[in-house]
Parts: sequence; C-alpha cells; structure tokens
Amino acid sequence: MSSELKDEELPAAVHGFVDGWQSGDADKVEALFTEDAVVTDEGQTHRGQAEIRSWVRKTINLFSTTLTFLRGREVDGMVGASYRLEGDFPGGVVDLEYQFRLNDKGQIVQLDFAQAAA
Repeated sequence: MSSELKDEELPAAVHGFVDGWQSGDADKVEALFTEDAVVTDEGQTHRGQAEIRSWVRKTINLFSTTLTFLRGREVDGMVGASYRLEGDFPGGVVDLEYQFRLNDKGQIVQLDFAQAAA
C-alpha cells in the first residue's frame, strides 16, 4: 500500500539528512545512520558507519545544489522523498528520489537514490 506524504509529513531523519547535507554538516548527517546502515549511491554500496562516514566526507561538498521538494510517499516501509536538484554538477538539473528505510527509533538503516517518478 502506498500513501502520499507532504513535505511536513516526512520523518525527522529525512529532514535531518536533507538539511544537514544542504548545510554541509557532515556530523549531523552521519549521526542519523545506524551502525549497520547501508547506502547505495551512484552504483556503489557503503556499509556501516565507517564506510558511510567516508562517503559523506568525500561527497557532501562536491557540488553546490538547491533542492525543490516534488513529492513524498510511503510504500512497504520505505519513505521516498523526491527533489529537483539544481546546481554545478554535470547536467545541472536532476529529479531524484531519496529512498529511506528507518528503524523504530527513526534512524536510517538504508538509503538509496533513484530517478524520481514523473
């Protein structure tokens, strides 16, 4: 079952990730993940806090971007938050869905990135 979510209905960890990333606050972003979390980004998988910390530190300030919220959804325990990213990265504009799985404490256990649905 899928349900639509407004921006203000997204879980705190989703807002924390986006806000922390946009402000370049690596410590804030890293604190949102569980010890055994998994992140998949650009075809690479990062497992556990050490690998995720390394991924965050290498990528958080690579590009300057602005985000525009497009839509949110919850389906089968996954929270999807879609944004239009505009910035100084190759291509300059992309619509992405950040796909979060959270534990019962609201921490991120899994994060994947996918093209946002039209």
